[in-house]
Amino acid sequence: MILWYTVLLMAEEKQESIWKFYFQARWQTALNVHYLVLVSYLVLFYIGNVWNAIQFAFYTFISSPEMLGLEFALWGIIFEITVMVPFFASWYAIFLLPKIWRSHFSNFQKTFLTLLMLAVIPAIIIVADTTSRYALETEHLREFVAFYDIVK
Repeated sequence: MILWYTVLLMAEEKQESIWKFYFQARWQTALNVHYLVLVSYLVLFYIGNVWNAIQFAFYTFISSPEMLGLEFALWGIIFEITVMVPFFASWYAIFLLPKIWRSHFSNFQKTFLTLLMLAVIPAIIIVADTTSRYALETEHLREFVAFYDIVK
């Protein structure tokens, strides 16, 4: 019981510290809030991908594996992984910026890591989104997705 209470308190402290990071009485808060709004929008935009992945997995499990085939399984795995990446990359980006700026690195290193994050996170999202769309356009998944009306 005490361990569970400690875990809950630590989670609460982390959330408070994240909010304190984004809403401070400093000039950098303007940049932080814009970043938070942008990343929050991406999280909300890609939350539908989570639902699509759940639907795809559900209909895959209730379908006959003999009829789907190996190619379907491989393209399905690629689709399942790449459709979830944009959501989780956006979600993690909310927590990564405070983690960088509260680290022991110098200001130059923190700035470099922030700029690197601002370049890498969107690149990951773009590549994963493009790959998932390409996987859906393959003949192995296109008919399955259209039949079950998974992606609208």
